[in-house]
Amino acid sequence: MKKRYIPFFLLLSALYSCNNKPTDHFVLRGTIPGATDSTEIVLSPAGKYSQKIAQGFIVNGKFELQGKVDQPTYCRLSMNDQEYLDRSDSQQHSRYMEIDFFVENGELTFQTPHIDSLPESFWRYDVRKEKNYTLTGSPTQEIFYRYQQQTIPSRHGIRQLEQHLLKDATPEEYKTLTKTKSELEAQTKEFIRQHHNLPVNLYLVNQLKKEPFTYDQAYLDELAGFFASCQDTCSALKDFRQYLQEARAYVQGKPLEDGKVITPDKQETSLLSRLKKGGYTVIDFWASWCGPCRASFPHLREMYKIHGEKVTFISISVDKDEKEWHKALEEEKLPWEQYLATPEFSKATRADYNLTSIPTFLIINPEGNIIFSGHNSNELETILEAKNR
Repeated sequence: MKKRYIPFFLLLSALYSCNNKPTDHFVLRGTIPGATDSTEIVLSPAGKYSQKIAQGFIVNGKFELQGKVDQPTYCRLSMNDQEYLDRSDSQQHSRYMEIDFFVENGELTFQTPHIDSLPESFWRYDVRKEKNYTLTGSPTQEIFYRYQQQTIPSRHGIRQLEQHLLKDATPEEYKTLTKTKSELEAQTKEFIRQHHNLPVNLYLVNQLKKEPFTYDQAYLDELAGFFASCQDTCSALKDFRQYLQEARAYVQGKPLEDGKVITPDKQETSLLSRLKKGGYTVIDFWASWCGPCRASFPHLREMYKIHGEKVTFISISVDKDEKEWHKALEEEKLPWEQYLATPEFSKATRADYNLTSIPTFLIINPEGNIIFSGHNSNELETILEAKNR
């Protein structure tokens, strides 16, 4: 019997094809037991969900997605079976799951014990379920996974407190929230110091951004220092350094810019002339059409009763319709100073105070400098109590 020999170069070729992993694209294979067949699955850059990197469907509890990223990219994997259930007229409860992780080119494998063990989307998201899935094949994700696991207790505590504060809040609970956030901030900074992975650290440092006038220059310098030895090799690093430059305009201690405001009897006056001499001033930016603004007034009334003798309270409406402002004043009957921003002042507040939403509260110190900006009246009360001890 004649023996057949396989040429050596064919053996090498076969061996190479079996072990060669893609470097110019990724192949993401996943196993999700319990998932409904034809569940749509979409991979998008986190925060840019209209941009789909890859999409497909789950069949027999498995899926495969292929795509390409230029660098390790923080993505969201979304699963939604609502469309299929609607088409099939099923009475089954729909599932909408969201999982965030880093994707990079190569062979990636996603695994979870069961679809119900994954975090659901939006307000149902449970941080603790992040331990119920793994993504292998991405060195960047392996590092980020360590951070996720280390910070689950802090992040879960913050989410629970924030959800409760939306319904019913007390200053003490807000103090607990502030303390827990500080603990997470310290954990995040330490993780960045110990791990030198640029994509992960850039994602984490963006979580350390704060509201205007709640940080000082030393804080910005600390964040910049994490990347002092890095070149501008990616757009994310350039964007973060641009943020640091812009954030310098809103550090604690910036002098309050003057502006013209209108009194209820239609007299124009200077904002700086209304500040409390030698004391603190609270400025509340609001509008008649803003529900959350008007919902904060009962709490502001309580603070005014407690701190009104030592602290000047000023509300400035950004209403464009003066009649609506007067109507709201008549309805609310607020006992502290009320003003309407002139069109020029309203326009200037965006650049001067980074005023992008209302309500916004500012605290001005006796020297006329901004030391706080925020949107939560409980946070405002916490700061006032600390300043008036």
